[in-house]
Amino acid sequence: MNKKWTLFLISAALLLLGSCNENMDGRYSRQGGLFLSDLAPELNEELNTKGAPTPSEYYISVLNEDGDAVVDLQGTLLENLPLSTLKAQGKALNLMAGNYSVAARTAESVPVAGFDCPVYAGEVPVTVVAGETTTPGQITCKLAQCKVTIEYDDQLLAGMTGPGNAKVEVTAGSPLDFPIQYANSKAAPETRAGYFSLPSESSSMIVSVTAVIGGKSLKMSKAFTGIKAAQWRQITLIPMVNPEGTATFDVRINGYVDDGELLSYSLAPAEEVIGTDPKAPTGDGGITLDFAEDCTMFDDLKNIVVPDPAVKQMDLRLVAVVPNGVKKFTVHIETNNPAFQSALAVAGGADLDLINPSADAAVIFEVVPFPHGADLVGQTRVNFDLGAAQGPIYGFEGRHTFYMTVTDLKGCKKTIEVSMVIG
Repeated sequence: MNKKWTLFLISAALLLLGSCNENMDGRYSRQGGLFLSDLAPELNEELNTKGAPTPSEYYISVLNEDGDAVVDLQGTLLENLPLSTLKAQGKALNLMAGNYSVAARTAESVPVAGFDCPVYAGEVPVTVVAGETTTPGQITCKLAQCKVTIEYDDQLLAGMTGPGNAKVEVTAGSPLDFPIQYANSKAAPETRAGYFSLPSESSSMIVSVTAVIGGKSLKMSKAFTGIKAAQWRQITLIPMVNPEGTATFDVRINGYVDDGELLSYSLAPAEEVIGTDPKAPTGDGGITLDFAEDCTMFDDLKNIVVPDPAVKQMDLRLVAVVPNGVKKFTVHIETNNPAFQSALAVAGGADLDLINPSADAAVIFEVVPFPHGADLVGQTRVNFDLGAAQGPIYGFEGRHTFYMTVTDLKGCKKTIEVSMVIG
């Protein structure tokens, strides 16, 4: 073997030996350690949660940059691991080098809605370095939910003559009831604190209250925006008297808000009448609602399948015939789309008075252009051109049913159902 080859082989061997030694001490390894045994999360109790006790356990997760739990090099999913178990093991977790987050929570999951179930959570970024063992910094856990309490004015409670209920909904389809019990001529409302998870960083909250006041059943709904975690929303019900002199109530809210002023939207109380009036007129007065004669796109008011605006323009013209003249015209809306339900709540609720619409109802008229206003009074023929509703309503998939109730000047009444189907 010549001298050049001998020198080359010696150099290669030295390089290989040095590389092996460096891999053995981890300096060029792609693996690192994450040591969590010294982790001691702390609670930030800026928000008064009625003396929530110090949690007996924290649940730890290691997340990647997309927020998903990762698997360590031993194949263990690092999600909801009891901190007490990690401390007992006393060893580092083996991970590929990279950027992670360590999340701590005082429960394995956050309830959608429930009483007296606060959950605190927090996380801190951490970088795992090849060949080294990393310890995360301090994790501060804050309330991961919105806390809600309901209080009643003493005068309002004294005026209640039957049971009722306050329903609070933050996640669509998962409301929490705060019942109002009634016994021994006294109303006793639910006073526990409700806790709600947030479907988005800033959510809306719908409060619906039914109560019996002075023997009359009343209902009030309001929507509040800007609902966030670590807030305490304090709802207060107060007595009021409407312009007709009827006793009713209002829903108000205050408490911790971290970004701007609360927006509230009210729905006029709807009085429920039990039984029938023997003096009420009989018959429907010949009231009808149907498609215009030259509107041939649809043939069933209860099944109007709205076409895609990009494909076909909708022709939806209706005519209401009221021989005795219109006295009152209301619309009640039902939908199976949670987003549309929330939109209705923000717009003042699912009940519209077309004669005397509220200011909030203007949002609904932009989606479904019903004729409205005092000009309807006394009309014997009312034209509805709802073709303009195609674009706005097409974004709300599902079935939307409009119950149109017409009362004529003689007191005759009729309800007609119109349903739009999207998707």
